[in-house]
Amino acid sequence: MAELYKSFIKDHFIVIFGHILIYAQGLILMPVIIKTVGVTVYGGYILIISIVGFLFGISSFGIGFKNRRFLPAAVDMQSRRTLYYPQLIFQIASIAVLSFFLLVISPLIKDYFLKGIELSIILVIIFLFTTVIHSQATDYFRYTGRIGYFNFGTTVLPYAHIGTILSFIYLFHYITVNLLIISQIFCMVLITIPLMIKMFSELGFKMVKPKINELRGDIRLGFPLYLVYIADFILTASDRYLIAFYLSVTHVGYYAPGYALGSLIVFIPKAMGTVLPQLMCRAADNDNKFEAHRMMDYAIKIYLLLAIPFIIGCIALGKPILTILANQDVAEKAFWIAPIVALGTLFLGLNIILSNVLYVRLKTNTLFKVSAFAALFNLLANSILLYLFRNIIIAAITTLLSYMIAFIYLLINVKKEKWGIDFGAVAIVKCLFASLVMGLLLLGITLKFDRPETVSLLVAKIALGIFVYVTAVFSFKTFSSKEISYMKGIFQ
Repeated sequence: MAELYKSFIKDHFIVIFGHILIYAQGLILMPVIIKTVGVTVYGGYILIISIVGFLFGISSFGIGFKNRRFLPAAVDMQSRRTLYYPQLIFQIASIAVLSFFLLVISPLIKDYFLKGIELSIILVIIFLFTTVIHSQATDYFRYTGRIGYFNFGTTVLPYAHIGTILSFIYLFHYITVNLLIISQIFCMVLITIPLMIKMFSELGFKMVKPKINELRGDIRLGFPLYLVYIADFILTASDRYLIAFYLSVTHVGYYAPGYALGSLIVFIPKAMGTVLPQLMCRAADNDNKFEAHRMMDYAIKIYLLLAIPFIIGCIALGKPILTILANQDVAEKAFWIAPIVALGTLFLGLNIILSNVLYVRLKTNTLFKVSAFAALFNLLANSILLYLFRNIIIAAITTLLSYMIAFIYLLINVKKEKWGIDFGAVAIVKCLFASLVMGLLLLGITLKFDRPETVSLLVAKIALGIFVYVTAVFSFKTFSSKEISYMKGIFQ
């Protein structure tokens, strides 16, 4: 079991580092687009990315659950081939149908949401197909335990995209939503080809045709997760479309930077989600429930120790960060969005971690109920409140409330599974005090030395904040001697 924990720690560090690079891409791309062509193009690009992500997410129709659940334990190529190929064929076929549907409704999307943004729907469809192929390739290596290949496919892509966009700007001195999509397609194809070659060399080209009975069984397990994805999309992305509908694409461009900054910390639980479910499944399948419980508790503690100071940091430094990443106009309109969304993201991250319990127990119907309840609240609240007040801060507040509701509902259902969760109340209190010490110091420095913010000054403040927080955490003895000894043993 020590080897399992070494795998847990090592893979988490590798994947978290990869996710840092992925999420940093968004913060790098944001100023490139906004400072070059303004918030309207950035807002339009965010809407298109969301549409493609949604169509890709629903294209499986629940098929693929068995592939993700049992591929980690499949040791021979025939077993892997039988799990992998049927869901691949099905998703490619379904994406063709969805592409036709997108082509039909594209005039409505342009009229009601994009409102004047120039867009080629054919490029969006090509982007959709390349997204499916790229995801299928990276998921194969993710669920067969080759984290290095997975990280290559997911972390090289965003920086290749940035490099291509910068090349377009250098050559054309301008950029459009269509050029942004072309860049994404080009880079995705470039990164996916070597992964597909490696994957097919292992599986061979002997396709396994989908069988109706097996697809039905897969849907019975996976369809609730499919509904979960739809509910999660409504919960996390519908606010952008309602802002575009009630206000404008430009207001989406104001809202998105604050949301991106505030939700940045969610990369921690999402990175954990690429490793934690497989290890928990392995432990649970081997009747090592105690180890599965302990991995869950450690994941929660690690996340809270990072998420709490992040919220305080958004309050203290959110405005200058947005000024540098976007511009003064965006910072003035969106700086309160960042800490509100950051607080909501704390609950979102806990939801992502806790959902692994229901995943391991195959309680996918419960996951859907949790997500659907929160999504319905978010959609109704945004529809009513944005109509009445026409202010982008409303969308941030409803996001916070929705994630809180989902957390409470999910926690109740996890406890019904008789799965004890140790949030470490004492550690949370100590972490909160350490975060307040850090936040007050940063606010004091900002107020006393009122001067124009520069990148070097901001980096110095962030570094100081991290140093103060870490020092305070250890001064308050947040970690027990047993935990410190355990971590030293793992690294040794």
